[in-house]
Amino acid sequence: MTRKNKLRVGQPLGNRSASGRKRDRAPIRVEPCEGVLRRRQAYQLVANDTDTCDALGRAYSAGLLGTGEHAKSLMIAGRKIAGQYWRVLGFPTPDSLARFQPRAPSTPMDPEREKIMEAALNDGLAMVRALSRDHRRAFDMLVIDPNPDCGPAWLDRIVYAHRRGEAPREADLAFLRLAKEGLEVLA
Repeated sequence: MTRKNKLRVGQPLGNRSASGRKRDRAPIRVEPCEGVLRRRQAYQLVANDTDTCDALGRAYSAGLLGTGEHAKSLMIAGRKIAGQYWRVLGFPTPDSLARFQPRAPSTPMDPEREKIMEAALNDGLAMVRALSRDHRRAFDMLVIDPNPDCGPAWLDRIVYAHRRGEAPREADLAFLRLAKEGLEVLA
């Protein structure tokens, strides 16, 4: 004979109905993971901010792209070119950030439209490359390279220095300046 009131392994505690179901079925609040909590603390963000899913968003959240609508337009321009880039190349493997990654359309894309999109991507990258090779390298680190949790290292050092009230290294600021100039060309 089994005991009716005995809970199974993993079953939450609480008042139960005659059938054994929990009476209070309010959704249980799940706290964010350590990485999200760490980024919120580092960037002093509100709970529902999702701009820190990439390096460009973290730079925007830290105020390194400027303020107001101009900074927002730089972030949007950078994300647009990154989306075009990865749509053409494709991500190597799907991961937990798949919802932020551009996907190939479910239906075959019109070859003419595909050529137009690729030409627009190449034109944008050529404009950044025309500034200098260093501009393109810094731009790629901030905008193109997938840095979901941290990176590039120079951006992390700038944010850390600002958080501690110290002056960032000049070499790190030079990378930021070059990447920002590349974004200015696109915006």
